[in-house]
Amino acid sequence: MKAAPGIVMRKCEIHAAPDLVDVSFNPELAAVYLRWISEYDEGTRVRDAVRAALDYVRDNDVKHWIVDVSMSSRALSDEDYKWVSSQEFRAAIRSSPLQKFVLLPPLPESGQDDHWVKDWEENTLANFGDRIEAKVCNGLEEARAFLVRKQE
Repeated sequence: MKAAPGIVMRKCEIHAAPDLVDVSFNPELAAVYLRWISEYDEGTRVRDAVRAALDYVRDNDVKHWIVDVSMSSRALSDEDYKWVSSQEFRAAIRSSPLQKFVLLPPLPESGQDDHWVKDWEENTLANFGDRIEAKVCNGLEEARAFLVRKQE
């Protein structure tokens, strides 16, 4: 992972699923960072990665979550999309100490359809907005500015 200028990317590995996702903790951003290579899996690896991230969030009182799909080649399977849209997932997020979500959207070179990005912030806020802020960011500097800004 290449850091933006001014951000040192020391990290603590939390979970890895080869060719799918790397989950780490970035202390400079005080965030769990999910870097997706592909979001598509026919098994349980997406849910396993998200659950590992949530366990780390709870165990370490982490307030920030970054989902980086900028270079993800494929979107979630229908089954995983249903899961991240489910009450189970929402309850897990609501029972966590998370306060801010960041999405680094698919870049054109990823080849992934990005039509859903424009609705992501609105949908996330509709599901969690009573206590969680959400923002689509175009890079780590923008994410950092959002994450360090105090909640109003």
